[in-house]
Amino acid sequence: MADESSMDDSLELFKRRSRMARWRQYLAEDANKEWGDLILIVACFISGLVDSAVFNVWSCFVSMQTGNTVYAGLGMSGQPLSQPYRWVKSGTAILSFCLGTFFFSRVCRFLGPLRRGTLSGSCFFQALLCFISGVLVVSDVVPNDAGDQLPYNYIVLLPLGLLSFQSAGQIVMSRMLSYNELPTVVLTSTYCDLMFDPTLFTAPITQNPKRNRRFVSAVALLLGAGLGGALTEGGDISNPLWIAGGTKVVMAVVWLFWRAEGSIRLE
Repeated sequence: MADESSMDDSLELFKRRSRMARWRQYLAEDANKEWGDLILIVACFISGLVDSAVFNVWSCFVSMQTGNTVYAGLGMSGQPLSQPYRWVKSGTAILSFCLGTFFFSRVCRFLGPLRRGTLSGSCFFQALLCFISGVLVVSDVVPNDAGDQLPYNYIVLLPLGLLSFQSAGQIVMSRMLSYNELPTVVLTSTYCDLMFDPTLFTAPITQNPKRNRRFVSAVALLLGAGLGGALTEGGDISNPLWIAGGTKVVMAVVWLFWRAEGSIRLE
């Protein structure tokens, strides 16, 4: 009886290890890039949602670093007079975004940028930073008026840094997926390339996918910005952060089951 029990335990252990090996192999498969633009368009919506909410409450951007650079430049001359320390917030966001881009790009290259596990893990990590920022707000560690407390209280720089850091993961993902027309965090180049397209009004919808992506991404970001503004009308920024984090969790789960060439069935 003891021998039979031992054999059963060994067989169960073997099956468990086999399933784990298959799962690791499954996660190591490269995701097919086709239809990856849909994920990135959702990321555009999130950028609009978070940026509009953060700007509406804390007067700073976390994704669109052009605006932050202008505010940092204004700070060199002590402008604007009503918010002379806005440059501190903008400078923090720029630095955090650059560090985030460095981090996500290096880690993704090391792990394999197109692997299911890498893409999913990136989205999960971005969601985690959104949730941490939300917890900081609802726990009153970072009050809603924290953006106006500089230079006496610098706590607002913590969520600004976290949110800017995670937003870098989106543009890194767009680069890794080779959808350069969908940077997800900025629209200036998108507007330019859209209007620059010689077949903007002539190519059928099925024959100009880059034009279609640019247009839809702009609409998605606009809709996200509208929702972010509506949700922060009362000065509470937590709801947009919960929505952004939850959406990124969904994105992470979708990547886990994304089709790959020579994909493996999990049993």
